[in-house]
Amino acid sequence: MIGHIFGLLHNPEAEWKKIAALPDESLKRMSIYFIFLALIPAIGFYIGTTQFGWTIGSGDPVRITEGSAIPLIVLFYFALMGALIFIGLMVHWMSKTYSAESHAYKGFVFMGLCCTPVFLAGIFAAYPIWWLDILIAIAACSYAIRLIYLGIPDMMNVPEDLGFLYASAVFAVALVYVVVVLVGTVLVWEYVAAPVFTN
Repeated sequence: MIGHIFGLLHNPEAEWKKIAALPDESLKRMSIYFIFLALIPAIGFYIGTTQFGWTIGSGDPVRITEGSAIPLIVLFYFALMGALIFIGLMVHWMSKTYSAESHAYKGFVFMGLCCTPVFLAGIFAAYPIWWLDILIAIAACSYAIRLIYLGIPDMMNVPEDLGFLYASAVFAVALVYVVVVLVGTVLVWEYVAAPVFTN
């Protein structure tokens, strides 16, 4: 699995071809890794927001209490896993439209591999420097989008022209999911688990 991650970061075109050639059982075994990879940003944000805090301008660091951070981090982790499951299921569901070869777990593994740069970028949240974290998040999300467009034709065994349309549909589903999570975050912060800031 580590080799595939480095391959996707270093030479994604060639690595997608290797991953697409794997048997179904190997893809099923890969799915367990994403449960642990999604912990990286969750733990990073927990450490960063409770231990170091973030500063805006020249003010004092802003932190939240550990007690209020735990439910937020748990919900954040489930939002990440929900993205993999939901968008992965949509990848599988849309495969019929594009005459692609897919299974439900194949969509999950595909999205997990595409989101790997985002998971790894979560390490930087452990010591939050807001402008640096924003730049890293933009770079990681941009690379994840690139992986979607490069990977769909090989993983789903569709021609490049259909692959572009397929990947665009997957990207649109991902955007909808992000909007739903943002709305959910506002509601959770307002009514369920508001962060408690330290002095």
